[in-house]
Amino acid sequence: LARMNAATVSLSLVSHTNVGKTTLARTLLARDIGEIRDEAHVTETAESQVLIETAQGDRLLLWDTPGFGDTLRLAKRMAQAGNPIGWFLTEVWDRWRDRAFWSSQRALKHVWEQCDVVLYLVDASQAPQDIGYLDAELAVLSHTGKPAVVLLNQLGAPGSTGEAALEARWRERLKQAKGVHAVLPLDAFSRCWVQEGVLWDTVAPLLAPPQQDAFGRLQGAWREKKVQLWRESMAELSR
Repeated sequence: LARMNAATVSLSLVSHTNVGKTTLARTLLARDIGEIRDEAHVTETAESQVLIETAQGDRLLLWDTPGFGDTLRLAKRMAQAGNPIGWFLTEVWDRWRDRAFWSSQRALKHVWEQCDVVLYLVDASQAPQDIGYLDAELAVLSHTGKPAVVLLNQLGAPGSTGEAALEARWRERLKQAKGVHAVLPLDAFSRCWVQEGVLWDTVAPLLAPPQQDAFGRLQGAWREKKVQLWRESMAELSR
């Protein structure tokens, strides 16, 4: 009966290309996944990893997706996807002639079909008003109808006045963005594991009611795992 009520929750890391999705995914999963290079469109397909699971069979999946590139062009192409010519361009022509653009379309298609909550990663070291693609990408994501949480990466030293000011600027910039429910700091390096707990608390009410019970169990399993790791670390430091 417990497994009959089990559910899978899918979170998708999405961003402009070369912002650090795979690096953050490695941090959250605590293991090496994907490929990392300092160039655009390293990740070409959406790949899922189990972040946590429960004895009842619930699973929390974290998806690493291809990065967005030419988002304005992407918005136009998605508008064509319902007709045969649009389908041909998306599935056949782009796949062989414009691989990077095809990967961006795969990312959006994945969000549309499989994602429960979008984790949209931004490079917070840049001023939000200087990122020209930001509005276009948020608009494309809003068309999927999936709730989004914006994660601020590359914030620098944690706890500084500069970090707090950056967070405030990003929240002000995004407060009117359609579909964005929260803006949270979650740097791939300068971070603390308790920030993940804040992220899960933010995600929980964005899920459909049938998934919320399962997500509560997943949060409990995640907390137990992290506290055990913390205790083992303290014991080792003491020894």
